[in-house]
Amino acid sequence: MSELLEVAIVGAGLSGLALAERLSAAGRAVGVFEARDRCGGRILSVPLANNLTVDLGPTWLWPGSQPRIAALCRRLGLTLFRQADAGQSLYKISADTVPVGYHDRQTHADAWRIQGGCAALIDALLAKLADIDIRLNQALLRIVDRDDHIELSFSTVNGTDTVRAKRAVLTVPPRLMAERIAFVPALSADLFEACRATPTWMAGHAKAAVAYPSAFWRQQGWSGNAVLPYPGAILSEIYDAEDPRGEFGALFGFFGIPAEFRDRYRAQLPGLLTHHLSELYGPDAAEPLRSTIQDWSMEAYTATALDRLPPIGHPDYGHRWLQLDHWTDKLYFGGTETAAEHGGYLEGALVAAERVYAALT
Repeated sequence: MSELLEVAIVGAGLSGLALAERLSAAGRAVGVFEARDRCGGRILSVPLANNLTVDLGPTWLWPGSQPRIAALCRRLGLTLFRQADAGQSLYKISADTVPVGYHDRQTHADAWRIQGGCAALIDALLAKLADIDIRLNQALLRIVDRDDHIELSFSTVNGTDTVRAKRAVLTVPPRLMAERIAFVPALSADLFEACRATPTWMAGHAKAAVAYPSAFWRQQGWSGNAVLPYPGAILSEIYDAEDPRGEFGALFGFFGIPAEFRDRYRAQLPGLLTHHLSELYGPDAAEPLRSTIQDWSMEAYTATALDRLPPIGHPDYGHRWLQLDHWTDKLYFGGTETAAEHGGYLEGALVAAERVYAALT
């Protein structure tokens, strides 16, 4: 890519692709560069069984309070369905106590999922970006302010590549920017510390999904939801993951054990997972069709060492330094962690894309 791009977008997650679509529609010459060998970033949907796709990254959207993602799904023709919640949820306060059932109508109030998984959103955006140069396996190493343009150097499968652009938008997590990318001139101390202090949403977490011949828990009166907030719980939260199109049942959950213990017992995790579910839901849970585990703390283009211990509660995203332009209107930051509202969510990725688009146009 030897020509001078109008805008180089680094990161092909939801924020980067949504921004690319809007800029392309406005007639801007755009290039997208992604370090992974796939688009989507933390959006990752995988097939577990016939017509059953589960999300190992973001899963839900709330149309009642998240208008941007709801509108985008409508415009792209995606089908939404409500998160299954019928039946009682389980609550287990310690390893030695018996789980108790309770009716929970708040956890997923107005929560919806995308048929085919959130990756269907990425696929639909990519279909609209067929004429845009989207390059995979391009990890940004260095970005230089050349006064009248920006120069970006990428690590590729064939060595290195250099790209020139009038403006650049980095949609990768701020901590990754601070740790992995060389800025010339260097970022200001305030901006650098703002990047390091911004937790990457879900980077310290791991998620599991398990497919079964049927949603047997529903026949027992359970919703599939469970909360297990005690130390040592294999999964701390569990939810029904069935896709209405499928003939199978599925559960997914977030690991409760921290990254260092997941590392230590990596080979034993599938067995521990099955045993954990069978303790909650009985012998039917001991015979899954298939299970899969996605540990985001192991992802080089998601997590840093600072992310291995997840934050307590939802971080306060959208630091003011990350919402400003830098290098005299040539460098911008996007991605859900930079959003002033809904940071960490799909909606936040679109909030950030909307802000940067307005600044560029």
